[in-house]
Amino acid sequence: MTRKPRSAFALCLVAFLATLTAHADEQRITPEMVVEALAEQQYEVASVTRTLLGRARIVASKGLIWREVVLDLSSGQILRDYAVEFSPEEAPAASQTTMPRGGRLIAGTKPDLMDD
Repeated sequence: MTRKPRSAFALCLVAFLATLTAHADEQRITPEMVVEALAEQQYEVASVTRTLLGRARIVASKGLIWREVVLDLSSGQILRDYAVEFSPEEAPAASQTTMPRGGRLIAGTKPDLMDD
């Protein structure tokens, strides 16, 4: 008789962990979600690449504003999201796929929250 309560407990534990995992997956941000959100903000995505640490790096532009978002794929946490505005004289090529150097950091964005 002691096996039935243990197996019932084990079954409940497995069911709980399955729901917990399913709920965590619903909350995880994916690169596709970031790309969609950037598109809704009228950004044109230049590239979606992987860093050496296995994170997703999304680079997008909207006119003279370039934005980089770095996403931890295992947790779905956004590690970095910053935007830089360039003057017309120093505007990067529209065909560029990496985050250009220079420009002026836009207030309220946060670069280098965590290293790649």
